[in-house]
Amino acid sequence: MESHQKAKSEIVVTRLLPNICTDRVEETKSFYMELLGFVVGFEHQGWYTQMASQTNPQLQVGIIRRDHEFTPEAYQQSAQGVIISAQVENVDTAYSEVKRRGFSIELELRDESFGMRRFMVADPNGVLVNVFAFP
Repeated sequence: MESHQKAKSEIVVTRLLPNICTDRVEETKSFYMELLGFVVGFEHQGWYTQMASQTNPQLQVGIIRRDHEFTPEAYQQSAQGVIISAQVENVDTAYSEVKRRGFSIELELRDESFGMRRFMVADPNGVLVNVFAFP
């Protein structure tokens, strides 16, 4: 990896949580439960669901009903152009499980020249999940 100069900012990040805007809340919850083994951490009155890893609760993804007032109206669109990357212990096992479950594989399992072994699967909203490992 390239070395980059430290960015100068007064902002101290303590958490980063990707949120997916969707009209398919239940399907999206089921997808991340099945793909990553995530569980529902909490829900807000049917408009927001926070999912987390059972083994590492700091690994999270949020699911937001697309048309909820939380999001400014001009941005109440379905997620697109987003890739969520999930590093796993065994990418071959993950690939086999994804195929068994019939998920939409958008990039077949492959070895990259930069050392990553990976594949991509699409969630119900078309958000790509890059599942990878470094052997």
